[in-house]
Amino acid sequence: MTDLQPEQRRHVRKRLDCTVPAIRTDNGQPLGYLADISKEGFKVICPVPLERESQLDLILELPNADSVRQIEVTAECRWCLPAEESEEFGAGFHIKSISDQNQVALNYFIRDFEY
Repeated sequence: MTDLQPEQRRHVRKRLDCTVPAIRTDNGQPLGYLADISKEGFKVICPVPLERESQLDLILELPNADSVRQIEVTAECRWCLPAEESEEFGAGFHIKSISDQNQVALNYFIRDFEY
């Protein structure tokens, strides 16, 4: 498994202290919840291990001031490891495909969201 080191990332990841669901579009079921996010990727905490290099179509439910903004992405799992403090797993994803409109929404969320 390859774990990206922070110095290899082009964008700083924003740590999330609120629940931001990641939902599979193929079956509508939650994959897990986001632990952090950047313009190019995110970490999901999930109950089962994920296969490295698998591509998933996901909906990320990003909170804003008075509602939730759903953005759709196609992302590739780069690594998956057991979580340190629970029986869950942490999985690092790289965003492979996102619409221009959803990229703008993601950029604003990263810049402006306060939890």
